[in-house]
Amino acid sequence: MEEARPGRYVRQVGGELVSSVVARSKPIRVELLHRTSRPRMDWHFCQPELTLFRFGTGCARLRARVDGRPVEYQFSGAANLALFPAGTEIEGEWSVEPAFNYMIVFLDPLFVQARLNGLIERPVLAFGHDQLARGLAELSEEATTPDNLFDLFAEGWASQALAHMARLSRGTELSKPLTRGGLPGLRLRKIEEFVLENLGEQISLSALSDIAGLSKRHFLRAFQESTGTSPHRYVLGMRVESAKRRLRETDESVTSIALSSGFSHAQHFSSTFRQATGMSPSLFRQQCRG
Repeated sequence: MEEARPGRYVRQVGGELVSSVVARSKPIRVELLHRTSRPRMDWHFCQPELTLFRFGTGCARLRARVDGRPVEYQFSGAANLALFPAGTEIEGEWSVEPAFNYMIVFLDPLFVQARLNGLIERPVLAFGHDQLARGLAELSEEATTPDNLFDLFAEGWASQALAHMARLSRGTELSKPLTRGGLPGLRLRKIEEFVLENLGEQISLSALSDIAGLSKRHFLRAFQESTGTSPHRYVLGMRVESAKRRLRETDESVTSIALSSGFSHAQHFSSTFRQATGMSPSLFRQQCRG
């Protein structure tokens, strides 16, 4: 990747970096980052590469100036992507939770120039995109445990993603939230209510598919299409969110919270919580009350 020139390029992020995973190939550099911060976090970013961000849990609202223009965006699970052309300057403030995670993909300028007829010049913020979301999820898994095929995977991913990003920047491809066509909204709400009411119990695939009125096979496909994740990861995410709330608002022991949130034992809870937030449950509680 091209090195930043002093005085022009900058990368300043508030809070504390808890953990990071970095994977490199010729066309891209991937960074998976977990940070902690106070509710308001300063951000100043300008890099020589085209960058694609995926903001995970804990990143809520951005107030900033993008190339001097004031903006304010609300990010959510259905609108958690941001695209910045090379040299775009962002300076402002994030509203964040005490712990949050995000992913950045930097695309090599020579790779972009060789494959794209025309530059990507318009930033796009707080958008959802089915194909990019699925590709970033797969890229994240590959980057976590890269093997001797990572370069091949990265080049294929970058070429396909670049086409989507160019269309988005030119306004020829709609920026839209994740598709919700797999299951009707009422069924999804009933599933969410059921999971919330039974977080501490064993939740089976049969129970969820019965609520949806579908066979297990059809339910898995429809649920993935509606939420962008599997039932297992969905339930696990809700258990982690419940635990985060209780860690913030109660004095219950970590073991008690683990069991009441549906984890079989404290060790399983701690490892899952650390994977989701980048820190232990005890440190998360300490940060919330600091």
